[in-house]
Amino acid sequence: MDILDFKDENEYADQMHTGALLNPRIDSTFKALFTRDTKESREALHSFLEAATELKISEVVLKPNDDGVRFISQRSVSYDILCTLDNGQCANIEMQAFNQAYDYGKRAEHQVARLEVSGLKKGESWQKAPKVFQISVLNFVYKNEMEKTEKKNLSEDTGINHYVMQTASGRQLANILNVIFIELPLIAPKESTIEKNTPLENWAIFLKEADNPRKTDLIVKLTKKEAGLMQAQKSLSAISADRDLWLEQFRQETLERDILSAKEASEELGYKKGLELGLQRGIQQGIEQGIEQGLQSGFEKGRLLVAQNLLRSGKIPLADIIAVTGLSEEKLQKIANSQ
Repeated sequence: MDILDFKDENEYADQMHTGALLNPRIDSTFKALFTRDTKESREALHSFLEAATELKISEVVLKPNDDGVRFISQRSVSYDILCTLDNGQCANIEMQAFNQAYDYGKRAEHQVARLEVSGLKKGESWQKAPKVFQISVLNFVYKNEMEKTEKKNLSEDTGINHYVMQTASGRQLANILNVIFIELPLIAPKESTIEKNTPLENWAIFLKEADNPRKTDLIVKLTKKEAGLMQAQKSLSAISADRDLWLEQFRQETLERDILSAKEASEELGYKKGLELGLQRGIQQGIEQGIEQGLQSGFEKGRLLVAQNLLRSGKIPLADIIAVTGLSEEKLQKIANSQ
């Protein structure tokens, strides 16, 4: 149910009495799922780490989540779930429920570098440099600045991506820096292939659908297939009886809804103002530049491209497009019909 279906946070928290489960994609719930001092929580964390790193792990120790600064001007780093593994290896697990304005990939690379810096002690040889992992569960599809301008074939992307340092041709270094992204919106096609999936793919399905009452049968199949997921389900059920976690979930979802609403309002206002300014300046500048350079540099092609983009948006009146591009209504109709 949506938070708008509840009159206040207390009514929202009363869901705990109905058998409803907390949303594991909310930061506070995600942390509680893996870090409670219970057998179920510890085994779930161990299972998830083995699935993500593809290592056989004998020991997992939770560590403090704040990495101290080493010089005055250095920025501090806070981790979600920080663990040490066998032989000094280290892993940080992050849950990102909502896409942020910054490039999350840059944050992930910075975090994995900080993990490596903190893992090698003074006097130790480079052979002692530990393998470190930054594991991020993303409730959105990650796109960096390059991907935002390119067409990415998402149908070929399962949502599980393991990044290491390598050349453009694929030649790798020592692979001690590992960034793993689990993009939950892309995992849905794997719901029909549970028996063939990797353990991490099944973990992704669980995290995406564990609280969805319409996917109960799917979760039952997953927990029967993976012992670690059975423990995760038990851990999630246990923490879903914690009222404080329900209240925290309500506050986080409310905050993110407010941020999203403000962002959408700002974008809409910016779009309107940009259109008004563009119509005022674009016509004049377009005429001036067209006279001076347009014919020599493919002005007609440029006008067609602008018209295609404006028509594709579906928001701009035809009269305004005619005014900006100088194309006839008949010409614009032909362009629209060809798209």
